[in-house]
Amino acid sequence: MLWTDKFNIFIALVVPPLVIALLGVMGSISSTIPVMPINCVVVSYDSNTFINENNFTESRIDNYHGPYVNAVNKSELLNLVHFYNATTDIYGMESARELLNTKQIEIIIAIPVDFSELLTLNYPGLIDCIIDSSDPQKIQDNINAVFDSVKIFVKDNNLTPQFELRGFEEFAIPENYSPKFNNSIVMTLSFMVIGVGMVLTILVIVHEQPIARLLLTPIKRNEILLAKYITYTLVLLIQNISLVATALSFGLYIVGSVFDLFLALFVLGFAGLSLGIFISSSSKTKTEANQLFFAVFLVLVLLSGIFVPISAMPVYLQFVAYILPLSHGDPLINGIITKGKSVFGFDFYVLLLVSIILVVFSFILFKRRKYEV
Repeated sequence: MLWTDKFNIFIALVVPPLVIALLGVMGSISSTIPVMPINCVVVSYDSNTFINENNFTESRIDNYHGPYVNAVNKSELLNLVHFYNATTDIYGMESARELLNTKQIEIIIAIPVDFSELLTLNYPGLIDCIIDSSDPQKIQDNINAVFDSVKIFVKDNNLTPQFELRGFEEFAIPENYSPKFNNSIVMTLSFMVIGVGMVLTILVIVHEQPIARLLLTPIKRNEILLAKYITYTLVLLIQNISLVATALSFGLYIVGSVFDLFLALFVLGFAGLSLGIFISSSSKTKTEANQLFFAVFLVLVLLSGIFVPISAMPVYLQFVAYILPLSHGDPLINGIITKGKSVFGFDFYVLLLVSIILVVFSFILFKRRKYEV
């Protein structure tokens, strides 16, 4: 019956690798696009006058805000729109904030009053950044751009940096891999695997008419449902193999093992498959099954912990979230890909337990289901 439904086969075996391939192509294209510099404004409160606290005498010290502005101009990641010296322009910060509110700039770099003094006395100099956070995805890019100007400033002025980066940080993506592709695929895999598994199976019981005729034969209900589990599990195996192969071919960087990733995808997909069959077993009509699928999948996404941390939710929502499979699938896949964790952990066993419970309840509901023959 599955082979006669070409659309379901297309969704299960063709669409997921196509999505991964599309992400890979988009990631490779975006990596070749030149980075546009981020518009910024520098507001300096820096003073080059030092007052001795013992005898209250004034002395001149090196003025470092000028060299830092030069470093901002040298940075290829920043575009200095305007410089305000707050010692002469007392409304400099207000003007900078107006530019930020009107989206003409994305960063305000504020140099505090004791910037030059601290650097002259061999203390760490501080720089304040006011960043446009209306687009959370750009926040890290803005911070990286400011950090680039700091590196240039430290190098040009022979200052001793307080920290040093060598190579790439722990768990970072190597330079010969696409960061955008790897970051996007980690979240996409969990959504896609559990979503496709549910879509394939939400109508396998409520929609298929041959079940009523099969019940006239010596075949038992348990055998009918078991056949469906076996069929869609085999489809899930083929789907996961194609997903992993496509992801690797487009440059997925896995810190852990490929087998652990495959097993994680399989147990998450089986949880989605079991949830879909459970919905189909408990629904009386196709409309009811589709509506229930939409409601359940929406709850899975909202309580997955991807958009809102589970620890920030109320206690009763945390309890519900930890029961749902997607809240365990994403950290499981993320841990394997980005940190090299083993698949056999708390999240894996919870997904396995949830799947077994759904399978048991599906058999119970299907056994009690009434058909007109």
